Amino acid sequence: MRIDPLPFSVWYRVALDRGEDLIEALRAFTKKEGLKEAYVLSCIGSLERVVLAYPKAPSEPIEIGTLVLEGLFEINGISGSIKKEGEAFKVHLHGSLSRAGKEVVGGAIYPGTRILRGAELVIGGIKG
Repeated sequence: MRIDPLPFSVWYRVALDRGEDLIEALRAFTKKEGLKEAYVLSCIGSLERVVLAYPKAPSEPIEIGTLVLEGLFEINGISGSIKKEGEAFKVHLHGSLSRAGKEVVGGAIYPGTRILRGAELVIGGIKG
């Protein structure tokens, strides 16, 4: 087990608008705020396009497949991390989504995931 205290220096409430790419918006937010790390603690809202990633087989090297879903999705919850690596920001999110109130999908969330009506996030950030 590894335990790392997270000395959040600032908390944010972030609202994303229709059509925004979830991953790209989080990269832009982290860069604009001058953070070296950020943690998405809560995310609710809706999506119109979801790009999910999954391992195709358990053998090494692990090959990653993607699944693109279009439609109306309610966000049950999304959490994850954003870390600065050189000049870029690595976004690692996982989430659970529901479609038509009866089908649940989830997994790792990739770029290309678009906001439908809006999304609200609570983010803890570490200045860098």
